Amino acid sequence: MRILFDQSVHDHKNLGNNSLLEVARDRFKEFWPHASFNVLSIAPNFCKIYLDDVQPVDPVTFSAYREKFDRFYRYIPNSAWRLVYEVREVLRQSGESEKATPQLTNEISTTGERHEPAPPSEIALMASERYQEIAQYDLYAPTGGGYLCDSDKRFLFALFDRLEAAHTWGVRTVMVGQGIGPLDDPDLRRRASEVLPNLDYLLIREEKLTRPLLKSLGVPPEKVLMTGDDAIEPAYLARKDKVGQGIGLSLRVAAYTAFNRSHIDAIRPAVIGAAEKYGATLVSAPIDANDADKEYIAELSKGYKLIASWRKFERIPTLIDRISLCRIMITGTFHGAVFALSQGIPVIGLANSIEYQNKLSGLAAEFGSEGCKILKLEDEHLEEHLARAIDFAWSAAERLRPQLLQNAKRQIELGRTAYRKIFSLVESKIEAEKSAS
Repeated sequence: MRILFDQSVHDHKNLGNNSLLEVARDRFKEFWPHASFNVLSIAPNFCKIYLDDVQPVDPVTFSAYREKFDRFYRYIPNSAWRLVYEVREVLRQSGESEKATPQLTNEISTTGERHEPAPPSEIALMASERYQEIAQYDLYAPTGGGYLCDSDKRFLFALFDRLEAAHTWGVRTVMVGQGIGPLDDPDLRRRASEVLPNLDYLLIREEKLTRPLLKSLGVPPEKVLMTGDDAIEPAYLARKDKVGQGIGLSLRVAAYTAFNRSHIDAIRPAVIGAAEKYGATLVSAPIDANDADKEYIAELSKGYKLIASWRKFERIPTLIDRISLCRIMITGTFHGAVFALSQGIPVIGLANSIEYQNKLSGLAAEFGSEGCKILKLEDEHLEEHLARAIDFAWSAAERLRPQLLQNAKRQIELGRTAYRKIFSLVESKIEAEKSAS
């Protein structure tokens, strides 16, 4: 049994997407304990420190990275490699990395990542010819994320080509843990309408906005399965018995979030005021492995006690465990919200772009609007409304916890049911091929 995973964005920087990949691996491994797992990657070292039992392969050539090095890799603990990369990053940031540390591979940069390779220049080639290596797999599974949207257009055409190739070669094809939209770009919609209806299953993390969108693209409704976000499960399983006393912070300053530094200045008085009022510790919950998320959280909490990790390549269970210290979470990131809500921690979501308003409102629909309050960053009374939302969430945290956990459990059960359908689908094809031979 050979399974190929695809995150569309292949740098392994986003801890939320890494968690989704881990869950997909774990669930499929329950069905096929001896399966081999390959994952498309442009940062094989990063891939290995999060998933040491998968084989990273190049997204264009589908060749495995550094096979000789991998044979050496398995004799050194994953934690040791993680420490090597952490030390290298500290040295790099101090301007000493090139003098003090050798390159571990010439395939990645000093930050552990290459640029996303461009597809072959022979654009006349059919997708099935360019990606004929997909034919060797039993299952092709693009794993969860929010990349099926206009802002990730630069990644999607190659993904659509791989999906088309898999369908052409008769490989079972499923997309799991998908957040979809906005998808208004006419070229993307045209290509999506050609490819997505041919999927065997498409597992989605929210229904209200996604089902109508997929219907407009011609995806048969029976192929669309509601599961919630796959990363709900590891956070739910890590929940603590007692409500924490911290205030979680998770920010994403980027063009696609339309969150900028002026918004940090706008929300800081309410955040610090609430921390002082309740004697709460601020808890850093960056989702992106880049330094930016961490730096913006530090800027927001400047002058106040902040529980944070010094690590760049933080283990996902460690991040989830730190979030469990929180009584409430204030977040501008999707998985900052997921990791909190799934542990029964109420969330105040901060959104500006349509994309993030849709993402967070989808969570509110699945977990309940009381436990997941969404505020728009352009609200002229943002400070006042944020202070009020914090007061409500803080006082209602224990009351809201059971319902949030129940909604998390419900979505986990939906997800596991959907994965069983995938197992039955693949096994039926294998049995049919055995009978035919």
